[in-house]
Amino acid sequence: MAIFGSRDLKTTTPSPMDISTLAVVMALFAITVVTAVLWVLKRRHQHGLFRRHGIPGPRPDLLDGNWAQLKEDRIEVMERWIKEYGKVFGYYVGAVPHMVLTDVEMIKQCFVRHASTFHDRTPLPICIGPFASSIMALEGDEWKKVRAVLNPCFNASKMKLMTQIMGSCADAMLEVVEDRVKKGETVDMYSVSQGLSLDVIAKCAFAWQVDCQKNPNDPLLLSIRKMFQEADDSILRQATRFPILCKIFSSLLFFTSYSKTLTRIYDNVRHVIELRRKGQSPRTTDMLQMMLDAQAGILDNTNNTLQRKKLMEDRHLVGNCFVFLAAGFETTATSLAFVIHLLAKYPEEQDRILNELNKVFPGKDQDLTYDGVQELKRLDMVICESLRLYPPVILFVNRVCREDTKILGQFIPAEANIIVPTWHIHHDPEHWPEPFKFDPERFAEGLNTGHSAAYLPFGLGPRVCIGKRFALLEIKLALCKLIRKYRIRQCKETQD
Repeated sequence: MAIFGSRDLKTTTPSPMDISTLAVVMALFAITVVTAVLWVLKRRHQHGLFRRHGIPGPRPDLLDGNWAQLKEDRIEVMERWIKEYGKVFGYYVGAVPHMVLTDVEMIKQCFVRHASTFHDRTPLPICIGPFASSIMALEGDEWKKVRAVLNPCFNASKMKLMTQIMGSCADAMLEVVEDRVKKGETVDMYSVSQGLSLDVIAKCAFAWQVDCQKNPNDPLLLSIRKMFQEADDSILRQATRFPILCKIFSSLLFFTSYSKTLTRIYDNVRHVIELRRKGQSPRTTDMLQMMLDAQAGILDNTNNTLQRKKLMEDRHLVGNCFVFLAAGFETTATSLAFVIHLLAKYPEEQDRILNELNKVFPGKDQDLTYDGVQELKRLDMVICESLRLYPPVILFVNRVCREDTKILGQFIPAEANIIVPTWHIHHDPEHWPEPFKFDPERFAEGLNTGHSAAYLPFGLGPRVCIGKRFALLEIKLALCKLIRKYRIRQCKETQD
């Protein structure tokens, strides 16, 4: 048996500092656990929104909802979901509910008859400077005021003023094509369409004399292309996935090349506006001047300049100029390229359009006019069918439901983002027999055939694309010029 003396036995008493540290660690651990549990419970409650109201849909992951599935081919994913869940279903991006509608009567009710409830577009996860003040992102009364000021800039009388400018740009396009034809080269009509589209919007919107058609290294063309190539930036994707962290992602975006490209284009737009206001740039008939006049009250002959400026502030002016430049580039170029692709695939349509052209414009070199181009019904039919087969945007038609409501007996919860999958509606055999067949005869009676909500290349309702008339005029003039001079054929690189 061991015997310990008093000198051998030592005890250690914890210091107050050790106790405090342990208490802090335990408290932090407890707070973390409680916070995590509360977050999980909240997220599960958020993900139960559609289930509580009997709305079917794919099961969401706890962290990012259905984002992982959407990263795949979105057309295929949406097609699979529509087949599995029907015409109305819901999914989540993070915790944000998205409700898909493919019932055309329900779409019409939401976008037209109940437009006040479904007025605003789905907010962008990161609303970058110029976009925030554009009609793409504005909401409520502010959107209505700005849209009212901008609408006259796109009416028929203003488009007549743009016809000559667009025609000269189309002539420059022919020179580019001719140069390549003489060299025996095949012509990539998508890149040609991009050059034309940017040339048109630059001249019609700002009277910019750019060389983007003949010079593939034109700075503006490269900047715009880069902006679209980087639009799927990882930071933007993560902001969509985790909306709660948008402020952090917004700060990080400032350091990306995407942000720098946007800033460069934005600064150019601001510079042009400042020069125009100072009288250092010649007054021309372009969109910028029309917007400046509208802001000053000139277009409606009012003297209440202050009131007009309140309706559309400088940030609206700059933001919408920027958006017209960006939106007028890619979607129009893509749409034109697809029509040309179909004309090459179905050359008999070139003959029909050319015969129609020769009747309306009998002179070989007769100038194309706005009114004359509107008489080309076969051309209209071909363009409409191309836009049905290849809509410019496939999932962009969206609105936010501002309050709990019922449409045709279907409950739609407040704050749900309503998504209309344009591609799938345009290829639904219920509305379009043999939906993948190119058949311009579908539009022989104009756009009034079938259900209005089954054809959505430019959206629907009060927020229909403001540049619709502008884009169609550009496409028509370009096609008329091409068909007058060339026979468009497929080449070995052509993809179906």
